[in-house]
Amino acid sequence: MSDHCTLVVNGRQLRANIGDTLVDAGLAAKLLIPHDCCSGQCDTCKVRVLSGSVDDQGTLDGAMVLACQATIEGDAEIVFEEVPIPAKRAGTLTAMRPLSPEIVEVVISMNSPFPYFAGQYMKVAFAGYPSRDYSPTAYLDGGLDETELVFHIKRYEGGLVSSALGNAIGLGHKVAVNGPYGHAFYRPGPSRLVLVASGTGWAPIWSVAHAARLAEPTRAMVVIAAARDPRNLYMGPALNWLSANGVAEIVVTATGERVGGDTRFGRPTEFLPEITASDLVYAAGAPEMVDAVKHLAHLGGAECHADPFTISPNAGSMFDRLRRAMRAGAAPAANPLSPRPAGLPAPPIPLPAAAARHAAALERSAPGETRRRATLFSRLLARS
Repeated sequence: MSDHCTLVVNGRQLRANIGDTLVDAGLAAKLLIPHDCCSGQCDTCKVRVLSGSVDDQGTLDGAMVLACQATIEGDAEIVFEEVPIPAKRAGTLTAMRPLSPEIVEVVISMNSPFPYFAGQYMKVAFAGYPSRDYSPTAYLDGGLDETELVFHIKRYEGGLVSSALGNAIGLGHKVAVNGPYGHAFYRPGPSRLVLVASGTGWAPIWSVAHAARLAEPTRAMVVIAAARDPRNLYMGPALNWLSANGVAEIVVTATGERVGGDTRFGRPTEFLPEITASDLVYAAGAPEMVDAVKHLAHLGGAECHADPFTISPNAGSMFDRLRRAMRAGAAPAANPLSPRPAGLPAPPIPLPAAAARHAAALERSAPGETRRRATLFSRLLARS
């Protein structure tokens, strides 16, 4: 029996080794199948199996498999959606502002537009700090500048990167941006969009919703935005923009506290509409919420694109810890972006009242700290 077979990828015929993953088979033939984590977490490498012998290694989702895990058993044909090729670019931190007591809007200016699909994410490395995965998005009032990357970053106490924002990481800080990555990007079509976000998962969901409204103004859309702490429901201006541009089905919910008004209480899955095979579902945020939405989408026969966020387990090197200890002298209140300013109550986050959602449209993407396993491609790109 031969150890080789034929793999057809987007119409191109390759000679492949039986037992190789689809990603490795492509790389061996100098064909890049989009991928990032190579551990089955990020969904960047999703491909559709048209025919042949592929072992999905437990990643099968309809006709889709994860190419970083699925292996070749014999002749096969697969296809994937073409996306922008990842590149490494330099930028500068030019703006920061608090969106809530714990979430910061960070703007990185580039010398020229950085192409990506709405809903994808970037690997962002502030000079002197490890890389983190964040989703670029539009400004909350609907504005978008092609030479700027806007991120929503949750600050974590003790976070190696996020806690430095506004302290060691300030305006003018140099930034390396690597990407884009991710499979949960906006796709035009006739299906109803069901968009579900928790926390800073709002960044990619808002990016998808914004792109869809601009490209397909009449497309049916349901938007559910959630946060455990109601003070982190920072997306009010974006919801106003969507409502003013024709989106009628909008739910805002808090899972940890009842606040009344237009804000519901409960998990976002409790407010999902009945999902059918004619829907296209997106979910981003806490892994438990994303898994629950994916399960309900599967039961309804709907296609679902998801982006779960996880806190980085990376505590940093001994040098990183020493550097943080040397910087620890500043009082918490000295940081204007501190999630809990000393002695002051957290300000309320205004949410759109029902009447306000009919106001005229205003003039004008990320995840919290995440870490995905480096790949051969991303390591080579990082050195370039």
